[in-house]
Amino acid sequence: MYSKSGDLSYARQIFDSMVHRTCVSWTAMISGYAEKGDLDGALALFHSMDAAGVKPDLVTVLSVIAGCGETGALEIGRWVDDYARLNGLRSNMMVLNALIDMYAKCGSIKEACEIFYMMSERTVVSWTSMIAGCALNGEFEEALTHFSHMLELGVKPNHVTFLAVLQACNHGGFIEEGWEIYDLMRKVHKLDPELDHYSSMVDLLGRGGKLNEALDFIQSMPMEPDAGIWSSLLSACKIHGNVEIGELATCRLFEMEPRAAAPYVEMANIYASTSCWDGVSAIRRLMKQNQVTKYPGQSTIQVNGKTHKFTVEDSCHHNGPVIYEVLDGFALESKYDLDLSNLQDVLP
Repeated sequence: MYSKSGDLSYARQIFDSMVHRTCVSWTAMISGYAEKGDLDGALALFHSMDAAGVKPDLVTVLSVIAGCGETGALEIGRWVDDYARLNGLRSNMMVLNALIDMYAKCGSIKEACEIFYMMSERTVVSWTSMIAGCALNGEFEEALTHFSHMLELGVKPNHVTFLAVLQACNHGGFIEEGWEIYDLMRKVHKLDPELDHYSSMVDLLGRGGKLNEALDFIQSMPMEPDAGIWSSLLSACKIHGNVEIGELATCRLFEMEPRAAAPYVEMANIYASTSCWDGVSAIRRLMKQNQVTKYPGQSTIQVNGKTHKFTVEDSCHHNGPVIYEVLDGFALESKYDLDLSNLQDVLP
């Protein structure tokens, strides 16, 4: 309960105070760390659990696999895959589906495909994981092919399947196919779209430059659009430099989330792209007035099973001087290669 509520420190206090811990105790704590994105904490407990003579079960392994997928920890994910194989868990359908999802989220669609094609039986979760994985890794046409094959085999898609296919259409720019999938969902499979499906359709239309159609689509929704839908429209306005609809989307977002920084930043960028500097100044004044704080972006990287985090202009890492020296070397090498390429272009 404390883990799911986000209070990992108190959950850990209770865990550490327990005299006797079962597999469920260990798994609950490991799952809490994994869901929070603290894979180092989850993995440390996983090893401690094994050392304490408590054998991890199916749920424990699934928790760690999911954590690897969410953090992009491919090498650790491969280690957990090997662990599942050595302990007789890799033949389980849920584990195989989780591995497909993990490998896809870690960018190794090849390994996800290998597992998918070796499965003797596939459920709707297997197909959906594969479709979502293809969409995530830029294999948009492959995602649609999997969906068609799935329907041919008589596997009934669910809400999550349709969301994955719509996202493939979205990122692939397949507007006509997206409408067909949307109609197939409602008219043939009799599934009512949820907010995520509407958001995906708005994003699809917006990315394709059909901003007026996207706005009409929002206004015709049978439910109140949430911040995610207005954010999708605002992002599309940024891509296409549409100030008028961008201002409308921003006003809606200000009403819903007055302290969220993203709408202010997006709208300021739209104004800047159209050289509307008065608009940029007005947004900055509004941010100051509403005490909106923009937090810097953060990147993570896995090295030898250890997660390292970096923020913009971060110089606190203990290996910082060496890291930035190597990065500077890469930058110089890239510049040299570019200059050489340009020189070759002009030589006879």
